[in-house]
Amino acid sequence: MKSTHLIEVNEIQNLTKGHVLYFYENQDQYILNVAEFITSGLELNEYCIIIENDRNTPLIKKRLTSLVNESHLEKVMFINNYDFYYAKGDFKVNSIFDYLPNLIGGNSKLDVVVRSWAHIEWRDEREISTKLLDSENEADKIVTETKLLSVCAYDSNRVSKEFKEGLLTCHNFLVKEKV
Repeated sequence: MKSTHLIEVNEIQNLTKGHVLYFYENQDQYILNVAEFITSGLELNEYCIIIENDRNTPLIKKRLTSLVNESHLEKVMFINNYDFYYAKGDFKVNSIFDYLPNLIGGNSKLDVVVRSWAHIEWRDEREISTKLLDSENEADKIVTETKLLSVCAYDSNRVSKEFKEGLLTCHNFLVKEKV
């Protein structure tokens, strides 16, 4: 069942808040989209928390070095996605606010705007889709309450039709990947 509040968008960088769902198919386009997401946030003086795997992080950082000044990258924090989602021993959503003190020098009382990008991957386990949907619903509440911009990125090859339908119900935006 498709969500009635889901809006399809072609570009993420024009969004300022919302829970965004992104099924990617093209690795190069994915890296470009993450970099655009970060640079558009930095242009708005926002902090960026990027939850990503160890394979993509160097590619994103390399792309960023050609786009932004090194001093701006102090507002970007990369967190290993496995460490983030399995920090409590089992796949579970964590609040990005747990990471804010590390990002803004320990002073979480500052009036800052944060955006997040999470590449959601999982090891093969039974019933993972239920855990992921519970996690996404919890994340949706956090994003709505805090008025964040938060992207959840999934490799389209790893998402079943049923799981995709579940994900569509707990996001505000769906990104249509550029071809």
